[in-house]
Amino acid sequence: MRSTLSLASKRLLGLILFFITSTFVLFYSPAEAVLPVKGQCSLCHTMHNSQNGSTMVYAGTGASWNGSDQLAGGTDNSPQPSLLNTSCVGCHSSDSGSTIVTIGVTRIPIVYNTGGYPANPLAGGNFYNVSRGGSENDKYGHNVHGISGEDANISPSGPGAPGTLPPPGVNPTCMQQCHGTLAAGGATFFGGNGCEGCHLRNYGVRHHQSPSWYRFLRGHSFNTLRRVDGVPDPTGNYEQNPGAGHNEYKGVDDATTYTYGDGSLNATQSITDFCSGCHANFHEEMDGASSTWLRHPSDMLLPETGEFAGYDPTASYNNLAPVAYLNPAAPVRSEAVVMCLSCHRAHASNYQDSLRWDYLTCSPGSANPNCGCFVCHSDKD
Repeated sequence: MRSTLSLASKRLLGLILFFITSTFVLFYSPAEAVLPVKGQCSLCHTMHNSQNGSTMVYAGTGASWNGSDQLAGGTDNSPQPSLLNTSCVGCHSSDSGSTIVTIGVTRIPIVYNTGGYPANPLAGGNFYNVSRGGSENDKYGHNVHGISGEDANISPSGPGAPGTLPPPGVNPTCMQQCHGTLAAGGATFFGGNGCEGCHLRNYGVRHHQSPSWYRFLRGHSFNTLRRVDGVPDPTGNYEQNPGAGHNEYKGVDDATTYTYGDGSLNATQSITDFCSGCHANFHEEMDGASSTWLRHPSDMLLPETGEFAGYDPTASYNNLAPVAYLNPAAPVRSEAVVMCLSCHRAHASNYQDSLRWDYLTCSPGSANPNCGCFVCHSDKD
């Protein structure tokens, strides 16, 4: 049957449907973490970098959200790619203690608080300590361009292009083809550095799309299977309050699948496999010939018996020792998996080696209840 609507009526109907759809997306906050970014364009973009005689770009060192939730500071006020009014680092930094900046319906996770380590860090931790520079502070996490310089503790004599630094557990071939340090600026063979060394720029970070992968984490390939799968904190708070809601990560029960780079990510989509893209040698050397552990296991099931029986993360989640699951959309205790993030923060933390707790003070007894080792190894406390 032919439509009897006039052209004007069709246009009016289209506008009504657009308004309804846009309103739903803008105000549907529980799923905000997985929906494309929507809202006022000028919150993120500037057409001409000029308004009433003032520049609108705040990028470079010192750029961040201030206590009034306004972008400010920065040493670079020049036009930015994609008409953005700040950089990745600027958008996810704050000079206050807040770790979520709310602009209308948009909630921006903060991973770098310039004034001090925050009381309520998000799931990935916070870059504050490494931003202070020096060999001691470099031990607290990843050194990322725009936040810190290269790690002073890692020898510059490693393989790869002149001046690149080998991260711990790195495979030499990875050094030759990829980023030797995330603290370097500019492009690399695979596209990006700094934040974009993990949250890939060329075919990863698309804030206006609903990605089929977790937190824009993908391998260096157009193959969409080479991605990280997971379920974000359903409260939309990025684990700011892990007791109210937390992330669920994908894991596999097979630590033998790993090869250097992102080849095996094609088969697993696990967060540990993603970490092994740089830190491959940690995962290739876990189990000795006599079944003696050489390195702490990752992507292996957390046993349900013995010393591990006391920890059921599905019933009593502990942020000191989170786990991955074979199916993160339907987590069950029998499918709980040890992963890299069971012990480490992805970005940086308040403890050395990006750990979730102070490993140097881990000793048995109730006087030290914040040792993550004892969450899983309960009979050692």
